[in-house]
Amino acid sequence: MSARTLASQAAALRFLADLAETRPDLPGAYLPVSRHLPRELSVQLDSPGDLEAWREALGVAPDAVVADRIGERPSLEFHANTSGFTFHVYATYTPAAVPAGGAG
Repeated sequence: MSARTLASQAAALRFLADLAETRPDLPGAYLPVSRHLPRELSVQLDSPGDLEAWREALGVAPDAVVADRIGERPSLEFHANTSGFTFHVYATYTPAAVPAGGAG
């Protein structure tokens, strides 16, 4: 059942605001807060380095990060449960180009 009011999303918004205040160096992200699942947050990031910063901020073990693909692009992602919220944190990226004939 979906939430009908903005108030039902307040806990997630408050958590994100608190995270922004306590970790102002954390990379910005695309953060949809759904009225259908107000305790589940997706965090879309720009790079593997941004994902690493969020992993550390949420206290997730390094081995929880998995390599996958989203569409045609490689991705890194992890899931976390913290403070009563379920996070899906991910970043797609373009792999570095390798010169013809291997590393030079």
